[in-house]
Amino acid sequence: MDAKALGANLQKYRKQKGLTQEAAAEKCGLSANYLRQIELGHKVPKLETFLRIAEVLETSADLLLVGNSNKTASARAGEIYDKIKDLPPSRQEFILKSLDSMIDEIKKM
Repeated sequence: MDAKALGANLQKYRKQKGLTQEAAAEKCGLSANYLRQIELGHKVPKLETFLRIAEVLETSADLLLVGNSNKTASARAGEIYDKIKDLPPSRQEFILKSLDSMIDEIKKM
């Protein structure tokens, strides 16, 4: 695991949520110093702690683990989820049907 990439991703998603290190750490039940060490890539959290951080940041574990240049299909799916999760259900359904149509067309090529 690339601890620096993990830390950078944690920091990115924490900032996107508008949380300070102190606020995020408190929500996760961690010290601000420990979260800071994770974000700097100096420490790697235990799995339980990592999953709690992902939950607090409302993002997928895949997105937090992926390096910037090597995104897996699962991570990309997580990005799509993050983009549509706050939309009304009818809009989410429209997007998913559109994706289904595009995938069907690509398979025909």
